Amino acid sequence: MSVHSPVPDGLKCDVKSLCTLAGVPRATLYRTYPHLKAEFDRQRTAAQEAGQQSDPRLAQIERLKAEVATLRERLSRKNAELTALKEFQATALSRLAAQHNEITRLRMDLESTPQAEVRVFPAR
Repeated sequence: MSVHSPVPDGLKCDVKSLCTLAGVPRATLYRTYPHLKAEFDRQRTAAQEAGQQSDPRLAQIERLKAEVATLRERLSRKNAELTALKEFQATALSRLAAQHNEITRLRMDLESTPQAEVRVFPAR
């Protein structure tokens, strides 16, 4: 397995997967071939620093993290919008209640005022 070749399904781009593909126990790689392990680690680090993602799962994780961040930002904007709409609703209901009270008061004043002073328009 090369750092630049695709990683088979179910494996990662790590030493354990390298040993699995090579059919060599990890202890053998660490004891007998430490220079190969060091070269693999160097190539993997260089590829990651160059922006290459040899492990498709890591690329998927990064993509999903970015998507989650975008969705959280969207949710935050929607929550702010919802709060503003609730404030508007409260203000509108308050104004409607005040208008209703004013209309009720004017009707009571109309009923207590003599008919000669007020001209009533016909209802539609």
